[in-house]
Amino acid sequence: MKEVDDELCQGPVYYLPHHAVIKPESTTTKLRVVFDGSCHTSTGVSLSDALMVGPVVQDDLFSIISRIRFHRFDLVADVAKMYRMVRVQPPDQHLQRILWRDSADQPLKSYQLTTVTYGTASAPTKCLTKLGEHCQSSHPLASRVIRKDFYVDDMLSGADSIKEANQLISEVTEVTNSAGFTLTKWNSNATRLLANLPKHLRDDRSALEFNSSDSTVKTLGLRWDTCADSFCFTFPQWRSTASAITKRSVHSDAACLFDPLGLVGPVVVQAKIFIQQLWRLKCDWDDPLDEQLQAIWREYKQNLLALESLSVPRWIGCSRDWAQIQLHGFCDASEVAYGACLYIRCISSDGTVSVCLISSKSRVAPLENLKAKKEKISIPRLELSSALLLSHLYEKFLRIAPVKTSFFWTDSMIVKHWLASQPSRWQILIANRVSEIQHLTKDGAWYHVPGIEKPADLISRGMSPVQLQYQRLWFEGPRWLYQASNCWPQDVEGPLQRSSLSF
Repeated sequence: MKEVDDELCQGPVYYLPHHAVIKPESTTTKLRVVFDGSCHTSTGVSLSDALMVGPVVQDDLFSIISRIRFHRFDLVADVAKMYRMVRVQPPDQHLQRILWRDSADQPLKSYQLTTVTYGTASAPTKCLTKLGEHCQSSHPLASRVIRKDFYVDDMLSGADSIKEANQLISEVTEVTNSAGFTLTKWNSNATRLLANLPKHLRDDRSALEFNSSDSTVKTLGLRWDTCADSFCFTFPQWRSTASAITKRSVHSDAACLFDPLGLVGPVVVQAKIFIQQLWRLKCDWDDPLDEQLQAIWREYKQNLLALESLSVPRWIGCSRDWAQIQLHGFCDASEVAYGACLYIRCISSDGTVSVCLISSKSRVAPLENLKAKKEKISIPRLELSSALLLSHLYEKFLRIAPVKTSFFWTDSMIVKHWLASQPSRWQILIANRVSEIQHLTKDGAWYHVPGIEKPADLISRGMSPVQLQYQRLWFEGPRWLYQASNCWPQDVEGPLQRSSLSF
């Protein structure tokens, strides 16, 4: 920033309120200044109101985190002070002013910030994607990583071999340095990849002992143990349990449960069901819940401590030399919720089978509304909603890793018959969902599976963390998936093939 004279200014001016955010646990920036671009002026308009927010130019969290599970060797890094590396045009710098003085006995001075500022609608991610486009011909590997494997200033990428990983580090570092974007906090599950990097650019935690409980790297809300190469979960910092629990505090606590891949979906859906129960009881936001409900929520939070002993392998065990890769999706519904889960099944050239949970999604069952003449949704329709949820999950995953062979499993024969018919035969609600499911899953086949052999049953009803950590059905899929296809559940009427339907 630079000092300016208010009297010499021409045109509009905006002063940004600002405050400090202190993060002692940060390995690099322990104090960060945040500016409030949403603060309204005397005209009622803020700086953020006047700025145009462009389109999303980076992939979402689900896509990026799912993609790193396919790499044998993972690499993470962070652009140091990325916002400060992008300069704002001089005519616009007057809209980024602050008041500052070093001590209370000094007069206030006006400064204007010359680079992109935290807390405004503008963001430098477009500069990063443009950089990736410009180097596409000279550095194709770095171009792909910069365009696809960055979330804001965090890079999450990887490779299947040490040679390719070293090339990735070399290319990405060269390209980003050319634009002033210095990559720091490098870490990997293979420490030999970091040997050629300067020590000040490496994450300090990568040098901790193998058995240290602190040797984890927080990656976009997930904890990644680089030594064990697994995702792990930490206990949230809850508010004091001594105070009365209200609907507002329950919502605040539930927001701390960040699970973008749905790896602990059966645990998270319990919180969703409890919140819906509060809405059914029409509790006010700040009125204390009755003692029974408070006890239920306190027990739920206490049980979450069991998540600290749970870990999920980061690498799904799939590589380029596998002979066959399949996707298996399961869906289910209960009276309180419905959900879907997706598994990848890899078959090596020697016949070895590997099955791994990819992701899951859950929704609570809609409430009935007698005033609006909205009745409670029947179980078959909820089962159809779970099939639609699975279809959307499948469609999103295909953008990450296209798979040619897909199987979809449900225990509802009603849903299977709906999907086997022309949508026009059914009522509008069913017809629309059937049509969309048929379109999204046209490259796969629907099969019937007994409810007891279906992992989606766990996410539609919920499960405590203590029970979940011993559920191999959830994390590894049904045991019959490790056997030949002739040992799978026999569908009396045969699979529903997409090719037999017209659209």
